[in-house]
Amino acid sequence: MDRLQIAAGWTPARLDSLRAEMARSGLDGFIIPRWDAHQSEYVVIADERLAWATGFSGTWGLAIVTRDRAAVFVDGRYTVQAAAEVSTAHFEQQHLYDEPVERWLARTAAKGEVYGYDPLILNPTVHAQIEPTITEQGASLRAVCPNPIDQAWSDRPDTPIKPAFPFPIARAGESSLAKRLRLTERLRAARTDLLVETQTDNIAWLLNWRGDDVPDNPIVQAFMLVDATGGVDLFVDPRKLGDAVADFELEGVSLHAPSAFLERLGQRLKGGERVSMDPRFSPVGAATAAREAGATVLIEPDPLTALKAVKNPVELAGLRAASRRDSLAWVRFLAWLEAEVAVRPVSEMQTEEQILAYRQELEHFVSPSFRTIAGADANGAMCHYNAPAEGGALIRPDSLFLIDSGGQYLDGTTDTTRTVCFGPPPAIWKKHYTLVLKGHIRLASLRFPDGTRGYQIDAFAREALWAHGLDYDHGTGHGVGHFLSVHEHPQRIGKDPVMAPITAGMTLTNEPGYYEAGRYGIRIENLCEVVEDGAGFIRLRDMTLVPLDRRLIDLDLLTAEERAWVDAYHARVRAELRDLIANPSDVDWLIANTEPLVG
Repeated sequence: MDRLQIAAGWTPARLDSLRAEMARSGLDGFIIPRWDAHQSEYVVIADERLAWATGFSGTWGLAIVTRDRAAVFVDGRYTVQAAAEVSTAHFEQQHLYDEPVERWLARTAAKGEVYGYDPLILNPTVHAQIEPTITEQGASLRAVCPNPIDQAWSDRPDTPIKPAFPFPIARAGESSLAKRLRLTERLRAARTDLLVETQTDNIAWLLNWRGDDVPDNPIVQAFMLVDATGGVDLFVDPRKLGDAVADFELEGVSLHAPSAFLERLGQRLKGGERVSMDPRFSPVGAATAAREAGATVLIEPDPLTALKAVKNPVELAGLRAASRRDSLAWVRFLAWLEAEVAVRPVSEMQTEEQILAYRQELEHFVSPSFRTIAGADANGAMCHYNAPAEGGALIRPDSLFLIDSGGQYLDGTTDTTRTVCFGPPPAIWKKHYTLVLKGHIRLASLRFPDGTRGYQIDAFAREALWAHGLDYDHGTGHGVGHFLSVHEHPQRIGKDPVMAPITAGMTLTNEPGYYEAGRYGIRIENLCEVVEDGAGFIRLRDMTLVPLDRRLIDLDLLTAEERAWVDAYHARVRAELRDLIANPSDVDWLIANTEPLVG
């Protein structure tokens, strides 16, 4: 069973069961975030509570169910998908940011009502977002455990127990002890006594371990407390470590069962301590436990997240090597796809399977870095669409096809998107593709001060689209981990005022897009490293080396500088990949698709 199957199996009976459990707990409403107890968008099947309760299969969103109403809140990546998947007879659909949760609650909550939430899942930001509105309406918020969905979900799968494995210093580039010393220096400088850490990629990075708890994410589900002296309490199922505990870098680490997390937090505190936890990536239950123990709770960006985001030389070298290797799989895939579509229609699922097969032949490949998004024509307009098991739409010679795919390698994580066609495209496709390309080039060519925030440069990627009255409703770039999460925080490029500074050593995607609901989607995405560019300035340098579809480029819309950028990028792609490709026909395809622009 997977997320799509859980969502597809939705019936109104699930709502009835949930409401019955809510009534038994004395609740008039219940808040259902998409994420899990680690505040992650990537969750095990047992934590797919939003899919179970609503039928929505996306990886980000929130729902509220009351005794007689319900609503699903999604962002711009999922508005089309949610409309297709969620029953409008049972759920109102709201935009997570344009029509936020608190506005809906202001119309819905009534005096005396009680709204429940899981204290290990809800984060402080959402709690602070909705609590004033709930209170103003004369209602109240209540932490409830166990989660009513877990009680109502009669065939809920068990949480998997998979082994962790050490990540050697030769790949990590730094010992766990050295990382912990750097972290505690930051804690002391900030006069922080204790850090609450629930982000699994942060824990994996700090402890130099990896795992297989969550599909396509090499993490171990665990919680952690780190004090300013370097002491660590680690909450992990001992079965994940097995008999090989000595193989892990756990000097100075005390082991506990995950169920002891909040209790141990309270025990660690005597009153007066300063306890730090992230507003978006920590449980509000931890804040409550710390306050009840007399501590001062600092809701602030996680210093460990910032440390992890700046890659060391070994990590950067690994990411470059993994990206070059992954680009070879892309070249083979795109050459195969073009040849196949010329002969017969190809299903979306076939493309997902084929690019995986090419990756599986590569050194150090472990898994995809996320479920491949392969959308033909109208399905491409759903930013995070996944093909159904029966195959999905067919890709034909007159199709516009978007594929967003990445790999997890022992030396790095990749993420790339290409939009392609298979014959002479309509003028409107070329126009929209080229406007997206102009935004991609603008950002790729930009020189900006070290420490710039992502929202300060986001408009450069949208400028060409805006000039034609067009836009896209998702971010322009996200961080990517080193054999960790494909969506790494805190670095981000987008409209939202994320205050994390961009600095050399970080990794970011560059992925503007454009989408026509019911018709097609266009996105161009490269993984980049942030590099120094002199005099305190930085820029993005492409690590992805995959040809762009030259057929979709309207040369009349490109400036001379933009044409030169495309030609230089393609020359680099050809130079770095040509001698690494074994199949002569794939070499021919590469050469043909990296020729200079003509016209």
